Amino acid sequence: MILAVGGWNGKPARQAGYSLLEMLIVITAVGILYTLVGSLLGLSVSDPLNEEVARLRERVSLAQDESVVRSQALALGFGDKGYAFFTQGADKDGKPQWEPIKDDDLLRQYKLPDGYKQVLDLQGQAVVLDALHPQVFILPTGEMTPFEWHLRSTPEREGVLKFDAQGRLQDAVHETG
Repeated sequence: MILAVGGWNGKPARQAGYSLLEMLIVITAVGILYTLVGSLLGLSVSDPLNEEVARLRERVSLAQDESVVRSQALALGFGDKGYAFFTQGADKDGKPQWEPIKDDDLLRQYKLPDGYKQVLDLQGQAVVLDALHPQVFILPTGEMTPFEWHLRSTPEREGVLKFDAQGRLQDAVHETG
């Protein structure tokens, strides 16, 4: 009877389709490829406005740490083309004065790329940005002059950083529209 129905030669009949193990291997391989391609595309598609906002946020954080480590007040100044960090020095007569930091790659003067417009608000008032000079003071106690910094690439796109008097980041917003 077995011979009439299809035969039996001692081997189980092979079914059409894929096994569960084969399916899991394919799904895992596709997931890995998707992750790699997504991360590569993520690296190549960057937002310059967000990068500039993040750069200043990290530099302010570094300056706060440096102020504590040095036990010395530092300052941040904004100009029409960029910003710089300052340290207290002395002039020829020994009078204290603020000097731009030049020997530190991360805290030295930074020129914004062309096409950006920055606005600095101190105590709710927009400050005229012309020549670089200290405007935000960072104390070794962690306190600092509260400020709000807006960076615009177009009238519709703006990044915002806002720090309070305790030196805490209140806002790091990227706005569109």
